[in-house]
Amino acid sequence: MVFATEKEMVEVIKGSDYIKKITCPGPCVIEDEVCGYFGIPDFVIVKKTHKKSVSFAFEAKLSNWNRALTQAFRYKAFVNKSYVIMDHDKVKPALLNTEKFSRSNIGLLSIENSGKVHIHYNPRQESPFSPQLEEKFNAEFKL
Repeated sequence: MVFATEKEMVEVIKGSDYIKKITCPGPCVIEDEVCGYFGIPDFVIVKKTHKKSVSFAFEAKLSNWNRALTQAFRYKAFVNKSYVIMDHDKVKPALLNTEKFSRSNIGLLSIENSGKVHIHYNPRQESPFSPQLEEKFNAEFKL
């Protein structure tokens, strides 16, 4: 069954076991549509690990994987890992282009209405492109 809206899909993934695995254990913050950086991700997670923060950005799209990839790439200016989330029923075109996600080091996830998450590509953690935006972003989410 296909999601009706991106917002509905975001709410399902935020409650998924995959997100719980990323965020636990340890202190973390999950925020929707954070503005003031290089783009507006659908949601972000900032997690404190061993005296440093690790940040994740997520861009949800019902079907337009190419636009989502472009947006998710921008978020790499201020986060350590960036992901595209697709409706599992509509992920096939993105799967045919997995090499673009790999070359860009952008994660690709799909989610079913039940909340089951499929990890098609898990990106490497890396430093954000912009130290200034990273500093500003991390200052906003001090844990």
